[in-house]
Amino acid sequence: MHMLAIATPGASPTTRRLRTASKHNQFLEPRQAVSADPLAEMMTVESGCLALSHYLPDGRRQISDIVGPGRIFSIGADCRAESLTYSSVAPADVSQDAYSSQGRMLLARMQAHALLLGRKTAAERVATAVLDLARQFAPAERASRQTRPTFILYPTRADLADWLGLTIETISRTLNSFKRMGLIGFDRPERITILNQIALERTAGGHTA
Repeated sequence: MHMLAIATPGASPTTRRLRTASKHNQFLEPRQAVSADPLAEMMTVESGCLALSHYLPDGRRQISDIVGPGRIFSIGADCRAESLTYSSVAPADVSQDAYSSQGRMLLARMQAHALLLGRKTAAERVATAVLDLARQFAPAERASRQTRPTFILYPTRADLADWLGLTIETISRTLNSFKRMGLIGFDRPERITILNQIALERTAGGHTA
């Protein structure tokens, strides 16, 4: 399993059961922070894309996760959830079993991200991120090895840099390198198509593409 590969594209039946009444929804414009709901320990992304971020006193930011539709998240005093596009979130009324399952998934993603930051090269980090975002945001009917997943890249190059612990220049250079190698394609910076998923997965896993 590749790092950060644990994601649920779209809204699963379980997620639909977690949704609450629309009056509790928060509808967010791009770059708007989610307001903590004192009655909800966890929240679910109804639509859009969020970045979960931590800030140092001098303003430096570390994004710990990019969260898409169907994902459940929590925020606290040391974590800020910010929309990267028009988004909707709602309190998640989770059962004990669902709570445990979500907790295991969040822990797995945290561990994967720690390994990514501590040991992976720039190419491995970017490849991992592209695969993770494709799983979250590519339409389900296209997300298979027999087709070419295409998705909107909601994080900017700056967001990706803060997520992957790289510079904006390294992000851009690596994405352009992947394009030249035929791993991905993009006519616009914000729309990515995976052209060679097997090679991209090998790159993310630390193998020669």
